[in-house]
Amino acid sequence: MNSTRTESLAEPLPDRVLGYIVDFAGWAAALSGLALVLVVGGNVLLRYVFNTGSVAMQELEWHLVSPIALLGMAYGMRHGGHVRVDFLYDRLSDRARAMIDLFSAVLMVILGAAIIWFAIPYVNQSIMMGEGSPDPGGLPYRFVLKAFIPVGFGLLFVQAIAQALINFRQVTGAAQTAEDAGYATHKTATEVPGE
Repeated sequence: MNSTRTESLAEPLPDRVLGYIVDFAGWAAALSGLALVLVVGGNVLLRYVFNTGSVAMQELEWHLVSPIALLGMAYGMRHGGHVRVDFLYDRLSDRARAMIDLFSAVLMVILGAAIIWFAIPYVNQSIMMGEGSPDPGGLPYRFVLKAFIPVGFGLLFVQAIAQALINFRQVTGAAQTAEDAGYATHKTATEVPGE
């Protein structure tokens, strides 16, 4: 059994379940990225080789960006892939990093809750209208696309709570490192995996 699997078994069940859900969402975002590349390539081929195009295919391009961004947010937070100023962050002590990460996670909880609160009526309105593309030949069911907003921010909200709890344990000394809490740590570009 590999070490990643062994470490994940040491996590409490709710953390493991959340991890599986967030990792699944990350895979869905990655597959959406692959689909986006194929759709863009197909659109270029249709336009420049066959001198034709499709409104639905063009709309599908920006429809695929939504799951990439919205499903990938929680995955990025779980695996330490979010943006930060590394040259400053890496010089801080573990406790200072945990405090910054705790503050960031609490802000993400607040942001996630606010966006979910405002997005649900927005999505409900779209569902009630049966919203689709206003363009002839466009994609129907635009409300499905809009539903990714509360789903993505819901995942981010739950992941941010988990991250905040882990960072709180680090700040208070209940967990010495993120690895003790069964969590991915930030790696710089110069670090080689496995070292």
